[in-house]
Amino acid sequence: MPLPQKIHYLIECFDTLAVNRGGNRRLPAMLLKRDAAGEPTARDIVVEYEKRLYTKEGSEKVRRVPHALLTDDCLGPRDAVPGEPAREVAAPHVHVLDELTKELAKLPPGAGKIRLSRFNTCRAVLNANVNTVTPDAGVRQLRDHLYEELLQRRGGLEMLAGLAGDDAATAIATAWASVVRFFGLRLPRSIYGLWLKRRRTLRWVGSHRPEGANFLRMALEITASGESHNKPDVVQRLLLTALINDLAKAVRPSRFWVYRARRRWSFVLLLPDIGAEGTTIRQLLDTYEQIARDEPTGPLMVLGAAPDEPLSYAQPVAADADDADALARQVRVLYARPSASAVYLVPLSPRDDDGPARSWLQTKPRVDAPPSGQGAYVRAVAAPVLALALVATGIYYWRAEFGLPPSCHKVSTGEIVGVTDGSGCHLGSPGRDDELLDLEAVAKRQNDAAAHSGRPYRTVVFFAPLTAEPGDSTPVSLQSLRGALAAQHQINSREGAVVQIRLLLANSGKYFAYGSRNPHGPDVAAEIIERKHRDKIAAVIGITQSRPASFAAVAEISAASIPVIGNSVSGSKMVDERASSYYFQVSPSNDRIAQVMAEFSAYSEEVGELTTAKEGARTAVVVYDPDDEFFSSDLQEKFSKHYKGGKVVTVPYYENRTGQIVSDVARDICTEVGKSDGFILYAGRSGEMPALFDALQAASECRRKDGRKIAVLSESTAAKYLQDPADMMRRHSLLQPYYMMYNNSNGKETPNTPYSEFTAHFRSVFTDGSLPEGNAAGAYDALQVASAAINAVYVQYRTGTNGSAPFQATDVYARLSNPGIENLSGATGLLTLNSRNRFPPNGAVYILQPHLDKSVTTLVACGNLPDQPVNSDLGRTWGPAGRTRACP
Repeated sequence: MPLPQKIHYLIECFDTLAVNRGGNRRLPAMLLKRDAAGEPTARDIVVEYEKRLYTKEGSEKVRRVPHALLTDDCLGPRDAVPGEPAREVAAPHVHVLDELTKELAKLPPGAGKIRLSRFNTCRAVLNANVNTVTPDAGVRQLRDHLYEELLQRRGGLEMLAGLAGDDAATAIATAWASVVRFFGLRLPRSIYGLWLKRRRTLRWVGSHRPEGANFLRMALEITASGESHNKPDVVQRLLLTALINDLAKAVRPSRFWVYRARRRWSFVLLLPDIGAEGTTIRQLLDTYEQIARDEPTGPLMVLGAAPDEPLSYAQPVAADADDADALARQVRVLYARPSASAVYLVPLSPRDDDGPARSWLQTKPRVDAPPSGQGAYVRAVAAPVLALALVATGIYYWRAEFGLPPSCHKVSTGEIVGVTDGSGCHLGSPGRDDELLDLEAVAKRQNDAAAHSGRPYRTVVFFAPLTAEPGDSTPVSLQSLRGALAAQHQINSREGAVVQIRLLLANSGKYFAYGSRNPHGPDVAAEIIERKHRDKIAAVIGITQSRPASFAAVAEISAASIPVIGNSVSGSKMVDERASSYYFQVSPSNDRIAQVMAEFSAYSEEVGELTTAKEGARTAVVVYDPDDEFFSSDLQEKFSKHYKGGKVVTVPYYENRTGQIVSDVARDICTEVGKSDGFILYAGRSGEMPALFDALQAASECRRKDGRKIAVLSESTAAKYLQDPADMMRRHSLLQPYYMMYNNSNGKETPNTPYSEFTAHFRSVFTDGSLPEGNAAGAYDALQVASAAINAVYVQYRTGTNGSAPFQATDVYARLSNPGIENLSGATGLLTLNSRNRFPPNGAVYILQPHLDKSVTTLVACGNLPDQPVNSDLGRTWGPAGRTRACP
């Protein structure tokens, strides 16, 4: 028989799930459909697939996985078996479940037997003739009937009831017979009745009843004289739900039981004859779909042939039937994650196979089910022994060390440093770090969704200073963390073979004080490394600051072969020849930024109106920290080298201001501005900006006689000013701020661009009004880069039978290095990163001007901008129309 082209990709997918169902999840039904004349039809393929699920030993079928093939023929009337009493033929909606149960109960060798207690109990109710007029009497009669049925199924109970027979002559004495009758019959029957009423596994049957979840009272309705006995939909749903619950229980026996390791398969239900509405098998599928929409369908894998008439509830698989490899990947995704539909239509290629499918099936004629080896006994015995050993070890160390150190540590500044996934421990203190605590809650919610998605995941750590001391300004890193969480949301919501991202939060403390080895407290980098294998860490992102301490933390993590992707990092020393090859960053360096800032300062009309229009006569008063060689001093040096617009005057402003008074610094700055009619180039840290701006506003030296404002251009701007630039201008009316940004966050969005996509996901995660500014965009891009590398490695490593693809952080680093990430259109610009370009060449740099009406104007946009075609002129010039200049 010919086969549809490339069908072996789909069969491999079905085989994988049949042999190993994976975790607890809803398995949608897959209905094959082939729009082609001749053979094989979808029905033929489903019927033939059963042959893969068993082997023949003589005339006996030895199942490799439990399965049932339900056809119209098997559901027809049958002749009585010679020597057995004739059985009453059940109604079709019940008979089909009797046949299904009989077939699924035949397990592979070594897998034991299953007790379908829920199904058998509900099935016995159907044949019970009880008094339904008087409910209390009916409940007792139903209990007695079900207990009699139970006695027939359980040999030990039947023997015990036999000892309690009514014939006293067979007993030692009448009194002794009464005692035996009480303990052997009446007491067990009463306990069984109470158990039926209160049993949690049957409580769902009566959960919608006003009088409560009482199974026996609800079951009266489906007894032989009950109101619902002749309602096929109600009865079949009840029985099928009971069967599914039994099957779920059967594949999850105790971890200490040998059969747990031997029951990894799915129960496979094959439905080749799904007819028109109202037919027996069609009704079974309809019932299954209703149950699957409301409840987990457990380990039941349904594979069928689509009927000629369309099913209203069946959703087509969105893939090209001729691209069976892509089709199989899509089916695998639907099996692996919560799906929107309970039934899917899988289109088969109308073309006949040209050889590969037939060859594959000949070499793999059966599902590759693992044998029931002796290892199951080892695991069953080893599990309790290992558990006891771990408990004993834990008690020992608890006594010796009074508990293991937590993942979060409170340090002398009152900050909490360490690593968390949003649960277990917290990096923020209520009332002091409420914004961080809110972000932790977002991380926990998204991490839980990733871990339970059914898809493979890898962990990325966002590592940065997330807290500060009381009275300090809000760390800019919190905005970066928002961007990383928005990227996690975007990545994890993609369809297809996308590795989910689990995001850990790591707080290094203010100034990165606890980011690496230090004499004062925890080493957070070491804690990240310690979790590398346990948490499947693939990369670290963030950093956000250029400091000796952050450089040391990067070096420590890199030494553990974990790649680091920084954002909002610009210090030249972070990427010079001493930097680790494992470090990359999505932000341009200070040299690139200084070129653009120098160009804008020297030639912009906006700065000229507040200084002088004469080129070459604009004095730049550069405010910087001489002790901050990794950032501030580096930026001052690079700006001074590139600035051609006039003189450069420097005023020191220290981050660690021992003895330095901010108001004195403000007066010195404004004195220099007054003497030269110049402008301010703020090269300090963002955290020190608010105090200086307040002092500038208060200094009389800053009030110009002609009423003009003082132009201030900054690279690192305070987080609260970026969130509300208009408020910054209202509070500091003497200043006209301009600031460098890593993205074009002016609020003007163009549909279907990386920036608009970033802002859309940012606002879908954060509805508190936070603005998606450049630091958030940088972290968003850093995680996108990490995800691109992770997915590229995943595609390289995974196989048809191994969807987990056991790759490591070193593989992600290798991918980042060669071939790298090329022309990734991010929220900050067009990004290319590899071993030769550890930060973006010609990275995008923006200069923005805020206004009192809360609008923001983009004055400069230079470099490789988002959505920029390669080698285009976009981002190559700046300035007003007719007076443009070439970008640096």
